Amino acid sequence: MTMRKAIIHLMAAVLILLASSLVLFSFSIEIPLVVSGAKISVGLSSPVEVQTNLTGEAGYSIFQLSDGSLVLNTANQNCTYLIKIDSSNHVLWTKLIQIEQKNTVLSRLLPTSDGGYLLAGIVDNFYALVKTDSQGTIQWSKMFSSGAPVNYFMSIIQTRDGCFAIAGFGEKVEESEGWIWFAKTDTSGNMEWNETISGPNADCPSSIFQTSDGGYLLSDVSYSFVPNQAFFALIKMDANGNVLGKITYGGEGYYFQPECNIAITTKDGGYLMAGYLWQKSAWILKTDTQGNMQWNQTYGTDGSSITDALETQSGGFLLVDISNLTDAGLIMTDKLGNELWNMTLPDVTLPVGLEANFNSIINAKDGGYIMVGSKNNSVWLAKLDYRQNEFTVSQLFSITKLVLAAEIAIIAALAIIIVRYKIRKKV
Repeated sequence: MTMRKAIIHLMAAVLILLASSLVLFSFSIEIPLVVSGAKISVGLSSPVEVQTNLTGEAGYSIFQLSDGSLVLNTANQNCTYLIKIDSSNHVLWTKLIQIEQKNTVLSRLLPTSDGGYLLAGIVDNFYALVKTDSQGTIQWSKMFSSGAPVNYFMSIIQTRDGCFAIAGFGEKVEESEGWIWFAKTDTSGNMEWNETISGPNADCPSSIFQTSDGGYLLSDVSYSFVPNQAFFALIKMDANGNVLGKITYGGEGYYFQPECNIAITTKDGGYLMAGYLWQKSAWILKTDTQGNMQWNQTYGTDGSSITDALETQSGGFLLVDISNLTDAGLIMTDKLGNELWNMTLPDVTLPVGLEANFNSIINAKDGGYIMVGSKNNSVWLAKLDYRQNEFTVSQLFSITKLVLAAEIAIIAALAIIIVRYKIRKKV
């Protein structure tokens, strides 16, 4: 090989390495680097259905147990089904749940501390609870009246003492005034106490948290209707459901009429509240441990609403978004709520309305996410994984440094060859 050809080959190699480093560099600056070593994704793969023959027409909530198995609740117009799937995605059992031959759609599901499950919802305008053992066999059922003409079941948790706390919305027949119905049962579902909570005109809860002092915190939307004003709110209560204080957000300017669908706790001890702004866009806000708002963000257009949320390992958030009132999608944000990417889920729908805050997406133990919903009037259960072009921050920097080092070495070698070639030519 002549000296001239060698130089040409080396210059070609340098150009290739320069091009590859530019690709890596552009990738590194497009995606915010949040925590060293944390995973960076440029999106999720298309969903892969875990099971395609599940009983029911709609899927509501999904949980993954310690052994990797899944449990979910589905329903049709008349009854609810509790379904368990093993870690290899085979259906272990399907249990029919129905109360006294009534139309029984129990949209809430909660794994309990004894290894069983609690299903909850509204049946004939009564609050209904059904407790099963670990095999889905019914152990007891309870029904309660709040005294409201119309009732909506909003949230339920198991308290530290093994009992249950319930939050619902009671409304007059005409859609206007309404109130929170907050109740506590014992471990067998027997009522211990209940409280009615209302602001100037109406309050509708979305999520319950038990606080470190044994009290409770409710996320809420508070309405005044004069002049059609509303607020996101956090309501602090003692261990007996007595209101101790309330912090509101929005209610002015662009944030005049928000609706809060859900709230979650965050790793720093604060809260993320999510929902939408009436006839405007989806809205989320982040608070600190004391309820002080740290930031807020909007997404999408009129008809967009956030119905579920997860905090990611990097401190960002994965949001479940409903657009056009039914169509489902996902939005990934950084730790300040800035949108990184979004994706639609073709033909996948989620329930909407006052009770549209289900546990519809979870972190999968083997990475990625598992989500439940409806598709073509059937239950849709799917896994979404990170794409293969995912890097960690440390990996990304290591690769970039390696490429740059190789470039420098080759350029240096090329310079030496050129200098020697010129010297020999002069000689």
